[in-house]
Amino acid sequence: MKKIVIAILLMLAIQSQAQERLLCRNASVKFFSKMPLENIEAVNNQGLSVIDLKTGNIEFSVLLKGFIFPNALMQEHFNENYVESSKYPRAYFKGSIQSVPTIDLTKNANYQFNVKGTMQLHGKTAEMATVAQLQVKDGIISGDSNFDLLLEDYAIQIPKLVKDKIAKSIHINVKAIYQIQKPNL
Repeated sequence: MKKIVIAILLMLAIQSQAQERLLCRNASVKFFSKMPLENIEAVNNQGLSVIDLKTGNIEFSVLLKGFIFPNALMQEHFNENYVESSKYPRAYFKGSIQSVPTIDLTKNANYQFNVKGTMQLHGKTAEMATVAQLQVKDGIISGDSNFDLLLEDYAIQIPKLVKDKIAKSIHINVKAIYQIQKPNL
């Protein structure tokens, strides 16, 4: 009987550890720039995100060449002239949840929290703070965040010829469906 109790406690401990990390390999990152002459938007569905619910640490990475634009010329200019994706292939966020809430992944609930960290883009790093939401609904764990990035924070130069077509601030929306990361046994 003692062995059964120990086995059950061990299984519960392993399950508890598994629920501490969330992983998404196909997060959606959309950006949008509204301007009088022409809106600029793109989407990338290859974002990688990890959240450690125990520590509150969050990491997010996206390949810049993965952004798809409705206009091929915009996509070429984005990669070659602005973010220089051959030289700086990824955008990367590393931060943490401020005041980590107790999150129960077994019950339907919505959680909102402040996130602070650093964003690395175009070879530059800048401090960033935003609000993020985590929703648990019928066993599906989804995350969402909206924020703005200032191009000057990342030394992204806008040529004078097109300065009226590109906003100085770009609105970003991130959506992710997370899986509970299983421990390696």
